[in-house]
Amino acid sequence: MRPPRWFRIGCFALLPAGVLAAAEAVVLVANPENQTVPLVHYTGPAWPADAGGFLLGTGRGHRLLAAVLPGAGDFRVEAEFALARAGRDSSFVIGRDSEVVMTAGAKIWRLRGGFFNATEQPREIAAPAAAAGARLELELVRTGETAVLRIGGTELYRGRAGTAALGALGFDPGTGSVRLHRLAVAGKVAAAAAPKPFGNAFGMQLRRAPADAAALRAPVILRAAETNESSAVASRDGTLEIYGITKPASDSVSVIRSRDEGLAWSAPEIAFSLPGKAYYALMVLEAADGSLHAVVHLAGEGPGGYRGRLYEVYHLRRPPGGAWSAARKVIPGYVGSIRGFIQLGATGRLVLAVGLAVPERAAAPKAGPDFGWNDTVVYFSDDAGGAWQRSPDRLQVELATENVTRYGAVEPALVELGPGRIWMLVRDRGGRLWQSFSADGERWPALARTDFISSDSPASLLRLRDGRIVLLANACQNWTDPRSYAMGGREVLHAAISADAGRTWRGFRDILHETDVVSGGDRGTAYPSAVESRSGKIVVTSGQGEGKRALVGFDPAWLEERTVRDDLAAGPVGWTHYGAEAATVETLADGTRALALPLAAAGTAGAVWNFPMAAAGELRFRLRVPAAVHDLRVSLTDHFNRIDDRRAAEHAVWTAAGTTLTVPGDGAWHDVKLAWEAATAAGKLRVTIDGRAAATIPAQRAGLHGVNHLRFEFRAATDGDRVLIAGTEMSALP
Repeated sequence: MRPPRWFRIGCFALLPAGVLAAAEAVVLVANPENQTVPLVHYTGPAWPADAGGFLLGTGRGHRLLAAVLPGAGDFRVEAEFALARAGRDSSFVIGRDSEVVMTAGAKIWRLRGGFFNATEQPREIAAPAAAAGARLELELVRTGETAVLRIGGTELYRGRAGTAALGALGFDPGTGSVRLHRLAVAGKVAAAAAPKPFGNAFGMQLRRAPADAAALRAPVILRAAETNESSAVASRDGTLEIYGITKPASDSVSVIRSRDEGLAWSAPEIAFSLPGKAYYALMVLEAADGSLHAVVHLAGEGPGGYRGRLYEVYHLRRPPGGAWSAARKVIPGYVGSIRGFIQLGATGRLVLAVGLAVPERAAAPKAGPDFGWNDTVVYFSDDAGGAWQRSPDRLQVELATENVTRYGAVEPALVELGPGRIWMLVRDRGGRLWQSFSADGERWPALARTDFISSDSPASLLRLRDGRIVLLANACQNWTDPRSYAMGGREVLHAAISADAGRTWRGFRDILHETDVVSGGDRGTAYPSAVESRSGKIVVTSGQGEGKRALVGFDPAWLEERTVRDDLAAGPVGWTHYGAEAATVETLADGTRALALPLAAAGTAGAVWNFPMAAAGELRFRLRVPAAVHDLRVSLTDHFNRIDDRRAAEHAVWTAAGTTLTVPGDGAWHDVKLAWEAATAAGKLRVTIDGRAAATIPAQRAGLHGVNHLRFEFRAATDGDRVLIAGTEMSALP
């Protein structure tokens, strides 16, 4: 067998981890059949070594990532690999947002992300001859600001690229399978930092938890959550409990406890065993009589589910001071995540809402409406879970957009607004949540679309002791790539609060930011469960994926704020820049702290600031723009977008750009005021620059509840400078 190029030119060597930072060339994967330890880490199961001389990667999101990365400047990456399955997509990953999507036997491959100047839409390239199982040699070279990609010596791409260090490098098997024989890098290489839990250099992760729960105000990370889709319970004695499926065994439920309102937690212990294997779906509540009730799904096989698979729901009960009962089946068939399980205050009725698979709708219909393969159904019990009845109503959502997934009406959340009024919110992939109301949990009218923005993610609802309602949702959208992960993303979890049973809302503020590390499989900030502590603070468990699950604490009064000012004293706590290079805080000669957004010759740069939702208000900030900046746009909108979403500005409520944003690119400071009115009625935005009226801008659409995100985005002719923003403050107006 012909050795690959790097062995022929003799410039690479396997090096021990202790000298990686000083190395100029490193072989990361070689001779795996001889048990050579690869210099990589994984976002899922480790890729096993095959006797055929390769590491075998399978499973979407189960990435192999280099433990050594090219730094800033010139580099070379070489790989020898095979795509084992024809017609299935796998990816070569470059940086945090870019990839080469490769398909054995296809005529077209796709380049995505900022590295390839393809943030707005994938760039299609002619695919090389790549039969399933055939070994391919890949070469990626960056020289100056030019990147060249070759397969088997054939140039597939040549274009401008940024000069910053890569944030990630490796392979994702996707829906296919990758056989990786060798992987090597050369240039100014350095050991990749191990992902640090909640180690973002921006956003709410920069806040530190206080020593006393009474000091909780803005959201802070209390600790990592044990597992996905955990369920929070506040006991009448003030103890907080978090229940979750015990991993990796999946045959029991574990619990952690806090007796100081969430600041310190016990080690996990087994709460009860299960008569089968669970995935993650679980909800636990404390009833009015002090007993605990749990519902959990267990895996099986057979008819009546989804393509031969079952996830049937079981109920368990623990009386005060007693032991957990045996699990009893409540719902046969296939039930995914469980998000709606409550007890009604007046009657004590248990109400359980789920998305239930409809076997005959496993495949999309050839004609007519498509309601996906799930309906929302409701079960209820009037004898503490001894017997359960099913509502005769099946709630459906017609799928109005295209996507690979077609779940239908799933993951309903429930809350009792008051006596005789139960509110349900249902997940959908169409950008909004859907709702229904019931007097008693038995009868439910058809679902109606709400004005709550959401990616394809579930909501969570919490009734506080004073009657206020807290809503948690992922109000995220991605207009450039509507079929992105979760149809809009899960980078941010938002919280809103209502003091009038859901008629009006305040807040819609960021309470959890996704840890900015590469991760595979389910990820992000979704699947929250919240409780109120004895002193009225809110504790939330949420997130999916290693290093991304968190317990968060905050004061609901923070959601009611109407005026905020960001002095950047704690860093860019209120800012996010997913999809762009990292922002930093600079202290200027006069002591002013400014947010510095680095210019990027490739792709879009910028940042987003979240503030309390307001239908009318004012924003003020100081802005310094270098001459190399062009296409500067400042938007006000009602949902979160990544910076690399190049269509976000056109979908904002207002966007100032060009003649309506006449901030000179002269490197000097300029004062900017944005004043808006009647956002919910498509009102006007008035722009003032250096005290002079610059423009009055009509709304592009009506805002849903108002606006709550300030977005800066721009492009630049070169790297090496930065846009500066200082003194950002916002006030809501009546």
